[in-house]
Parts: sequence; C-alpha cells; structure tokens
Amino acid sequence: MRTLFLSLVCAAAFLAAQPADAAPLSRIVAVVNGDMITSRELEKICAPEFYGQKIDPAKDPAKADAVRKAVLQQMINEKILLQEAQKQDISISDEEVDHAMEQVVKDSNVSRDTFLKQLATEGITEKMFRDRLRSQIVSQRLMSRNVISRVVVTEEEVNDYYRKNMAGFAAGRARVAMIVYPVEADAEKWAADIKRGKVSFADAARAVSVGPNPSGGGDMGFVALSDMAPALLEQVSHMKKGEVSPLLRLPANFAQVALLDVEEGGGDVSEAVPDAETARRIEQILRRPRIEERFKQYSEQLRARSLIEIRE
Repeated sequence: MRTLFLSLVCAAAFLAAQPADAAPLSRIVAVVNGDMITSRELEKICAPEFYGQKIDPAKDPAKADAVRKAVLQQMINEKILLQEAQKQDISISDEEVDHAMEQVVKDSNVSRDTFLKQLATEGITEKMFRDRLRSQIVSQRLMSRNVISRVVVTEEEVNDYYRKNMAGFAAGRARVAMIVYPVEADAEKWAADIKRGKVSFADAARAVSVGPNPSGGGDMGFVALSDMAPALLEQVSHMKKGEVSPLLRLPANFAQVALLDVEEGGGDVSEAVPDAETARRIEQILRRPRIEERFKQYSEQLRARSLIEIRE
C-alpha cells in the first residue's frame, strides 16, 4: 500500500484534535483501551490512500473496504503506541514540530506553498500533517527508549559485513544519476515507463527532474563511496552497473537513482576494516532490520495487553 505507514505513522494525534462534537455525528468503528475511533476519522485518514491508489470508493467498494480495514488496523496500532507514550510521559513541544515541518519542506525541494498545495490535493491539511509529525516524533522517542536502545551491532559484525559486501566497492567510486520527481509529477508512471523502456532514465531526468543536473540526464559524475549519504550508499551497494533503482520515498515526493559506472578498489580485503564513517553507515544498515523486528515484537506485546473492540 503506497506510503501507508508514512501516511498513518501516528494518526491518533489527529484523532485527538477533532472537535468535541465530532464523535456523536459519526459511527464508532473501534474502541482501543476506552478510546474511540469513529467512521469520520477513519474516512479522513483513508482519503489520501484512496487518492494515492487512484481508488474511487463509489466505483470500487471492494478495494475501498480493503483499504479501510488495513487503515483501521494501523490506526489501532498507532493509538496503542500513543497511549503507551503518554503513560511514559513522552511529549514534544510546538517548537519541535515547527522545526520538523521546516525540515520536511526543505527536503522536498519545493516551496512551502507548493508543498502545502500538494498535501491539499491528497486531502491533507497543514494541521493534519503537523499532527502526524508530532505523533511521529513521539513514536520515535518511544522507540528510542524501548526498541532502538536494545538493538546491538558488534564491531566484528560491522567488519564482517564490510569485508563481504563493501571493502572493494567502498574504496572506489560510483557514477550515479538521479531523478528527483516534483511533487506534482506522476512518479509511478515515469518509473514504469523507464522500466518498460518507453523512456530512458536520462530523458526522464531531462523532462521532469528537479534534482541535480537534469539537463545532463541527472548525471552526478563519479562520487567517492566514502562521501555518499548512508541511504544512497546502501541503495547503490546492492545495484549492478546499468541498473535503475525502484522509487525511493522522500518526505514529500519520490526519487530514483541509476548506477552508471563503478570503479572498485583493489587488493586483499580479508583483514580490511572500515573507516569510522563507513563503520557508522554499516551499523545503520545492520541495525535497521533488527530494529524493525524488535519494533514488531514490541508492538505485538503492547497490542496483546490492550482491550480492542472492532465494530462492523
């Protein structure tokens, strides 16, 4: 489901922000530890999903119902997380939300007005988005306290990963091209056309990209692997020369990268160890799936202790 987790990452904060008279005018669809979720709240959270998946609920009620069921489960999970955060006295200030909002807009490579207009086309108001950011930060702090701090990656694991996967590669350089799709572009269609060969990566970059060197097909030239951002290095390290990545989700839009060429370092790597920055990046790579698994277990434990009533 397109960006479902990101769209719902903490929808319960939005629920709490509804007018006091909203619940009586709307059917209750679930009760979580005494807190209600109404059909009105569910539909408002579903609206961006219907938009993103191009679903017309009136024309395709079966698909719409499937989305509603998935969204409701996510809303229940997120409400449980927020309830637990409240129990642990985790909260954030308005200034922290302001800073997070500014960073998201900056990362989107568009103006604030354009960013808000794109949100509006997906049925998301600025207040809804700010509430979600607040909830996301609260959840991250809950995770940091109860999940992330308990995930350990050893130095030997880092060294072993480096020698098996990156020693020769990370010592070299990669020539990468990038497309950053504007928020108003149909990134999924462009990506599908590139995959089918209807348009080349370079031509697509020239036509639509708001990223680096669009006139040159997005070509960023050769970049030392040691200088790459962790997320880009992780993506490129799993690609072969000539491959194009799937769509990569940015805060408000999408991107793709193409690996045009690679110059690997040589020599015996059996005793090689990464530099401090590369070791940090590898640790992030190894920690991510462990954090996801630990988070899943933690969420399941919280849910098992919760009283949940779903009303048809």
